[in-house]
Amino acid sequence: MNKKLLDRAKQKLRVTDSSGNETGKTVERAKAHACPGVKHLAFLVFVVNGSNEFVLHKRIAKKVGSNLLDSPVSHVLANETLVQAVHRCLKHEYGISEKLEIKKLGGFSYEKDYGDGTCENEYCLVLSVNYSGGIKPNPEEMEGAVMLMPVPEAVSDSKNCPEKFEVWFNLAIPIFEKSGLAKSVS
Repeated sequence: MNKKLLDRAKQKLRVTDSSGNETGKTVERAKAHACPGVKHLAFLVFVVNGSNEFVLHKRIAKKVGSNLLDSPVSHVLANETLVQAVHRCLKHEYGISEKLEIKKLGGFSYEKDYGDGTCENEYCLVLSVNYSGGIKPNPEEMEGAVMLMPVPEAVSDSKNCPEKFEVWFNLAIPIFEKSGLAKSVS
């Protein structure tokens, strides 16, 4: 079994249907990620700076999808709101402690079988925050420093070189594009 997915195995996650509607049930992280998995609530946060660049990072080797570019991602735990989960994630991954305005752009359902008994089975909310302050990369989450990538370049690369990015990042990009933020962030 993929131990990378079973880190924090006892965490309680929120169960959803394939449209993202919460069922009122919870599931332990280990069960949610053991094939075939239990659909649960996750999110990806696009951090966009004032120069219209995504703040991205490469996931470390101990994480699923190591060495691929990604944005901050996490689950909404049973005992927290989405806003609390996003602030927890941004603080943990990028050291951002400010309470930023969170834009909810949409979501998607996806499954990915890793072939070792573990899988992804998530409804992933796509969110965006504007942030131009300092970043303190968490070495438990990423290799090296964060990188800045112009939004148009990331959108293009996601389509033309999807192997550079996490699968969920590639699925989130069209939602970001449709939101109009790709053009309106200054």
